[in-house]
Amino acid sequence: PSASLGFTRSAFAASKPDYAKPNWLRVGLTFATTAALWAILIKQHHDDVVEYERRKQERQHKCTECP
Repeated sequence: PSASLGFTRSAFAASKPDYAKPNWLRVGLTFATTAALWAILIKQHHDDVVEYERRKQERQHKCTECP
């Protein structure tokens, strides 16, 4: 059993990252994903504020002709 353990391979490669040559595709994807998530967050916040203002106006509406 101990002889076969010497020939096993790990599923993960343990190598140090080379900071002199960054992976620009990965860097670009990371920044693009971050920017997209922020855009979605800001748009959702804007939509929520618009909905809040609409409901606030609806509560203040005191029309006798409305059902």
